[in-house]
Amino acid sequence: MTSRHFLLIVALVQGVLLAALIALIILNRWFRLRRSARLQPRRVAVDDSMRRWAAGGTPLAGVLIGLARLPASLAIDALVGWSARVPGERWRELASALEHQWWARLVRTNGSSARWWKRLECARFLSVGAMPADVARLVRLVNDSHAAVHVAAVASLERIESTPLTLAALERLPRLAPTVQAYYAGMLRRSRAVVIQHLLKRLRRGDDPALARFAEFAVRLAEPALRERMTALADHPNPEVRIQAARALGSFPHRESVTALTRLVADAAWEVRAQAARSLGMIADATTLPRVRAALRDPEWWVRLRAGLALMRFGTAGRNALLEIEVGADPAARDVAKLILGLPTQALAEFAA
Repeated sequence: MTSRHFLLIVALVQGVLLAALIALIILNRWFRLRRSARLQPRRVAVDDSMRRWAAGGTPLAGVLIGLARLPASLAIDALVGWSARVPGERWRELASALEHQWWARLVRTNGSSARWWKRLECARFLSVGAMPADVARLVRLVNDSHAAVHVAAVASLERIESTPLTLAALERLPRLAPTVQAYYAGMLRRSRAVVIQHLLKRLRRGDDPALARFAEFAVRLAEPALRERMTALADHPNPEVRIQAARALGSFPHRESVTALTRLVADAAWEVRAQAARSLGMIADATTLPRVRAALRDPEWWVRLRAGLALMRFGTAGRNALLEIEVGADPAARDVAKLILGLPTQALAEFAA
């Protein structure tokens, strides 16, 4: 056999394999479409029964029968889709009834499955159908190593109040990516009382590596009970923590907040100075106007921009200060003043946020 013959055989085998792959894709698509067409009447029946039940026209039994006739994944899709459209009390009635359905019990057992997609199926179901008995299972799912699983599980905080579950989600918060952290924060706001008490404890641990992330979450809450702790963090040696303290204090108009921000607007880290200038503008204490005006001569452009936006929050006095700076001797401050004074009201609101 020559090398030419060998190459022809390889090409032939590859062609057969490629044809088999294309045939497999086509068959898979055909089976999926056929299955979807077969199940479509059942999905429509579930939607109709759910709509009538939500309006009080039919008993819950019709909904349960329809859900049981669907594959578990499609039944969960239907539940998730309807969860935001049914009032809380009626939805709790449905969740309680589902606790005794054979397919729902089977889905619950998937919470400890070795396959992540099975755990995800369980987490999605419990996000809308959890009962108090599911708390331990949900805590395990919130601590799951797979991102999709724990993100789905934490949504259960919308419908079930549990201190262990809330604390599990809060402890995971510092290890999350920013976008996922924001989602967790939205869920945790619903358990505000428990979260505030735990945050007060965590914000007292000055050597906690996760302190900056907990401080960032405290900024999102803007809870007055956290003001004292956030004020104390203004002198923390970690600049990341001071940044969050500077951001938070703008939501707390208080004499101690103004004092701390007056120090932070002269901080060694420019990120801290920028956030402090922004917060001083949010409070708009007349005594701090000279400090904010001085920040327009900061070496960092971002600090100057924040100071200029902050001056606009001081009303007429701040605008007059910008008009004076616009014709002043400092070219860097003059450029920022021109920029701020030339912005329309809507743009100012967006930039200052």
